[in-house]
Amino acid sequence: MGFLDTLQGMQGRREDSAPAGQFDAQIAETERQLAAQFAAVGELYLKKHPNDYGQEYAEYVDEVKKLAEQKKLLEQNKLAAQGLRLCESCHQTIPLDSVFCNKCGAKMEPLEAAGGGGRFCQSCGAPMRGGDVFCCECGAKNG
Repeated sequence: MGFLDTLQGMQGRREDSAPAGQFDAQIAETERQLAAQFAAVGELYLKKHPNDYGQEYAEYVDEVKKLAEQKKLLEQNKLAAQGLRLCESCHQTIPLDSVFCNKCGAKMEPLEAAGGGGRFCQSCGAPMRGGDVFCCECGAKNG
């Protein structure tokens, strides 16, 4: 029974060691940091080489550009739902109906999303058409 005694001894040692959960948390944190570093390297590379990346990366770069544009539109809609917008020149938050930026003086072009009557969902910030009562994006009742 030497083999079974060895197995039981190994199990006893495992219980005496640090809890596995402690290592799981450290592994998860290390993975988070690693993902953040990969993202930083990719972001830096795309800033320096916005159009000269290899064909093997085209699908990923296209998706990054699509998501960045989607994020910009969502942020714009969120601000518009609050009656605000960003100055394209200095990125100052200003009132939605401003014709000029009150920080840098830049002339503000009308927002594309505001062309639909200037209404935005109070829940998700999506643009709404004139007679809409419910948001087409999230279904929330507005007004």
